[in-house]
Amino acid sequence: MAAVDSNLVDTKLTQLNLRLSPDINYRLETMFPKIEGMFANSGIKKKFKLVQRVEPLLKEMLMENEEVLFISKGNQSSVSEQFFMGALWAQTINHTVVVLTNLRLLCIRTNGKGKPKRTFWSIYYSQIKELKSTIFGNAKICLKDGKNLNYSGFPKIDRKTMRAVFLDAYKLFEEKGFDPEVSQSREKLCGNCFDVVPKHNYECESCGATFWKPSEIGIRSFVFPSWGDFVMKHYSVACAELLGFMILLMAIAFAVSDGEYGFAVFLFVIANGADAAITAQIAAKGLHLKKVPREA
Repeated sequence: MAAVDSNLVDTKLTQLNLRLSPDINYRLETMFPKIEGMFANSGIKKKFKLVQRVEPLLKEMLMENEEVLFISKGNQSSVSEQFFMGALWAQTINHTVVVLTNLRLLCIRTNGKGKPKRTFWSIYYSQIKELKSTIFGNAKICLKDGKNLNYSGFPKIDRKTMRAVFLDAYKLFEEKGFDPEVSQSREKLCGNCFDVVPKHNYECESCGATFWKPSEIGIRSFVFPSWGDFVMKHYSVACAELLGFMILLMAIAFAVSDGEYGFAVFLFVIANGADAAITAQIAAKGLHLKKVPREA
């Protein structure tokens, strides 16, 4: 895809006094597909701020000769998360920066402003079966292992660009016959050294970092609902759950005062059990650092 000339994009960035890192190889014409027209400058500046936030991380994550084709920020959440948690809370914990390179698709969990956290995924193009658009205009990535990734919140220009960039990259990838061995279509990456941590593993063989198992997070959420979300650094959700837990304790206290001990236990088990199950399901999607080995 070449909607604009890369030299024109470079000139435009210079005019706006925006400087990308020379240590990263960007394909400018797909990174900034609109450089003229109403609101073009504000769109470029907004995209540049997002790129700036992830550049230090990309310098460490990218492989040799890997070229960045596209970057955008949206929300990645499943239908079940939106049903049980509500669309607003699902979006709150699922801010994700999507990076398309000439080799793979990278997903970086961020906060609402686009600042990276330490949960990452990598998908080789050979593991993507299809890229669709939903009836709401969202991006839907269908993977070969049967899982689907739904992304909402991309700017309109990015939704159009993403599909074109993906198709071009996928075609080149397919022509080269590059099909790396994987343990699952969307590989989890170590939050310390960025190497792949195979499916069902919770320790990085490369650097020795360890990660929380979903069962460990789920048990903590059963004992104290906010605990699991604090472990995953979902602070806004954890605070909301804390308020809900206080209300639950009040209801349990009233039940106990009326001598309804069985009902009090039932309330605790059902409410905390549901929270634990949902939290464990969310925890299973990515890796959450538990301990980073000390440098020698």
